[in-house]
Amino acid sequence: MAENCSKKINSIVTIQDRLKHVFDALGITIYQIAKELGENPSKFYNILNGRAKPSYDTIMSLLACYPQISADYLIRGITPILKSPEENARLLNEEDETLEVPFVPVKFYATFVESYTDGLSATDTETFRVRKAVAKNHKQAVVLEISGNSMSPQLAHGAKVLAVPVGENNWEYQSGGVYAVMYRDYFVVKRIRDNELLTRKYLTLHSDNPNGGNVTVPLQDIRGLWKIVTIVEAPVE
Repeated sequence: MAENCSKKINSIVTIQDRLKHVFDALGITIYQIAKELGENPSKFYNILNGRAKPSYDTIMSLLACYPQISADYLIRGITPILKSPEENARLLNEEDETLEVPFVPVKFYATFVESYTDGLSATDTETFRVRKAVAKNHKQAVVLEISGNSMSPQLAHGAKVLAVPVGENNWEYQSGGVYAVMYRDYFVVKRIRDNELLTRKYLTLHSDNPNGGNVTVPLQDIRGLWKIVTIVEAPVE
């Protein structure tokens, strides 16, 4: 038994090599993979070039998004690379489903701000198809298109992100992540580092790009807050 196993497992093949074999077998590009997983393509370039190793979460996300991949091959190097066509078909029918999520492109920012009260009507917006595995249990999620490069390199102009609304009673507890913030007649995507809503009644919004600048927003000017949970589409830079 041990002899049979040793014939199948090739310890010389690194995880980077196994990933390359998997991507070749699937016939997909790094950009397509990053788009499906909501990741930056540079992450996978670094992994495949040996500058980084894939995390457990990355491997699990790949297996969830592409159920035709053999976990035995990806994790342990035991062939075959892909599962049988019959099993693929069964798994894809179960897993490869999408949801239509309300979509706010850059060109509709002004309309969104003007018409926003305390919710988003799907009947008045475009929609964007998102995998159920990505949307998960995010209630009232919306897909936003990123405007400008103030949040680059993580979020480039034109990227699509999944965002979920934050209830007003939880605004003062948000910190460390990236958020879409509607205040007065503005709608911006920034990082919250200094949340002083509870103590000083204002919120400081930061750009990841040093040239993007920061802005301080008084509590009374904030109309809505959404937490960015993942990237659903990223442009090639």
